[in-house]
Amino acid sequence: MLFQHGTVFYQSQFRQIDVRVENGKITEAAAHLEGTETIDCTGKLLLPGLVDIHSHGCMGSDFSTAQPQEMEKMLQYYQSWGITSVCPTTITMSPEGCKRAVTNLAQVNSLSPSGSRMLGINLEGPFLNPAKKGAHDERFLIPPDLELLDELDKLSGGLLRIIDIDPTLAGADQVIERYHQEKTISLAHTPCTYDQAIEAFDRGADHITHLFNAMNGLHHRDPGLVGALGDRDVFAELICDGIHIHPSVIRLIFRACAPKLAIISDSMCACGLTDGTYELGGLTVTVTGRKAALADGTIAGSVTNVYQGMCNAIRFGVPAEQAILSASLIPAKSIGADQEYGSIEPGKYADLLLVQPDYQLEHVYQAGKLVK
Repeated sequence: MLFQHGTVFYQSQFRQIDVRVENGKITEAAAHLEGTETIDCTGKLLLPGLVDIHSHGCMGSDFSTAQPQEMEKMLQYYQSWGITSVCPTTITMSPEGCKRAVTNLAQVNSLSPSGSRMLGINLEGPFLNPAKKGAHDERFLIPPDLELLDELDKLSGGLLRIIDIDPTLAGADQVIERYHQEKTISLAHTPCTYDQAIEAFDRGADHITHLFNAMNGLHHRDPGLVGALGDRDVFAELICDGIHIHPSVIRLIFRACAPKLAIISDSMCACGLTDGTYELGGLTVTVTGRKAALADGTIAGSVTNVYQGMCNAIRFGVPAEQAILSASLIPAKSIGADQEYGSIEPGKYADLLLVQPDYQLEHVYQAGKLVK
């Protein structure tokens, strides 16, 4: 299969080249390729499939509690939006609830469900700080527990990929030291200072969960976790729904730290649906005007997917090339999956999006197969 005459996002730039696909993978990307089975991309953009490393759910279901058929429906929704890889993300629950969630996700993944592929489980909670709990149920927040984490990792069959943790909690250092070579350790829901963040990064943490949200704000004498981002080679998630972070701040952080930023959805079950009343981790969430919030006004995840977030970032003034990187290659790189996913390069899976110049999505190819 040969994609011809399109404008291809290749090596971080738009280029007039062709892309050859064989057996589900990209084998060649160059100008003036020839072949018999061709797809005419004239006047269109060819982008890599997007990667969402932080999603709690969509279409009325939650990855933490969904049944297999519901999980497949969620994965199909993401695929239809060009999000060809996803890390299902748990919400804070009891230890038994966490065990059920990772077990169910591992079992579903073993069945090779249709839709977006699972790149791993993102464990957001229960090792978070009550002072920065956000929309997590405080009753189930606990200090980091290596024994529980070891059991969750075993139950996941190795699918556990991201561990979210507040570095100020007792036991956090041991978790970072134990898992940082195997997993992505993400600092999350924390009031940590700049010095505490730097210490955690130097121990092996390498990621920040939804930058600016559920942490202390940046202050010129107390830079906190946001300030620490600039001083270490780590990645940070960014929610680009225009609700969690003001567009001016999104522009500012992209100017300062673009190569480190991964656009995420942090979507909850109302993503893909209309305004109404929903549930997240046992808490009631009201969605009004695309904002999801608890009764006290606390933001409770988003109802925007990563493709929409990428388009929002472009609309906010982020260069298109950077927004695409932050929705594809950078999130893949942040979890060590960039050798196979996240960009249009020979040897990688042929996850490709055919879109109009205004970013209206037309077709989705996953591993070279037309799925939309």
